[in-house]
Amino acid sequence: MSNPSSLVSLRITEDDLNSLESRVGLDGSRNRSDVIRLAIHQFLQGQPLLPDMDSVRIPIGRATKMHLGQLYELQGITTETACQEGLKLYIANAIKHDAESTETLEAALEVSRAVTIRREEYHE
Repeated sequence: MSNPSSLVSLRITEDDLNSLESRVGLDGSRNRSDVIRLAIHQFLQGQPLLPDMDSVRIPIGRATKMHLGQLYELQGITTETACQEGLKLYIANAIKHDAESTETLEAALEVSRAVTIRREEYHE
């Protein structure tokens, strides 16, 4: 048996109403109220656990969704865990790439400085 519900009215723009209507029939929704309830549920579920945290929502395609489902079925790894690990890996690679680029530039600068002819008027 479902929980008792309260009637709530709200104002939305015509564009938002059209977007809302386009979601009716998807994800098990039968009407606007279902779509709004689902949206509220997803919004509240997606909130960070701590004040300093943030959440990110990303669209994924069918193949990725299928692979994530298989990963969960095989290893119990949730979509959220996979995304967190992927972000950590991406950040680590970006930092490593940045450090390597900096080292390469610094080495090139050292070589350039070594071959530069020093002129007396520029030195004390």
